[in-house]
Amino acid sequence: MNYMDEDKAVRNFIIIFVIVIVLVVGVYFLTKFVVNKDNEATSSNNETKEVEVDNSVAIVGTMLQKSDSHYYVILYKSDDPKASTYSGLVTKYNAKSDKLPVYTVDLSNHLNSNYYDKDNVNYSASNINDLRFGDITVLEVTNNKITNAYDNVDKIEKAWKLS
Repeated sequence: MNYMDEDKAVRNFIIIFVIVIVLVVGVYFLTKFVVNKDNEATSSNNETKEVEVDNSVAIVGTMLQKSDSHYYVILYKSDDPKASTYSGLVTKYNAKSDKLPVYTVDLSNHLNSNYYDKDNVNYSASNINDLRFGDITVLEVTNNKITNAYDNVDKIEKAWKLS
């Protein structure tokens, strides 16, 4: 082997070595750029949000166990065609200055659906499992006992002094 062949082999080795080094460095920086771009995108989506609990929503099983001594519970199905009317009653009542707390029970919720029976309404059961409600019911609760029940919009408006 002569020197020319050796010089050519060394030169080819150096060229290949430099190309491999350039490729490795290029892949490193490309990966670093892509990973940083992904981190920026995901970090803006991972903002922590404070969990809010809506204390005005209740279930039938706990509606008589609220900390307030005197309050109202409105029970209706959220999928009822008149649900917006019932919700509007609560909004109007809550706008008053001399109001009691109002808790909402959605009778279309699976936890409450067993208590919906518009043909066999029962507000005076001694056991909470025997209570049955119709399309709209407002219960006035004092000291964890039902004191009054209103089962239509006119009676509710009169009790809440909305009309």
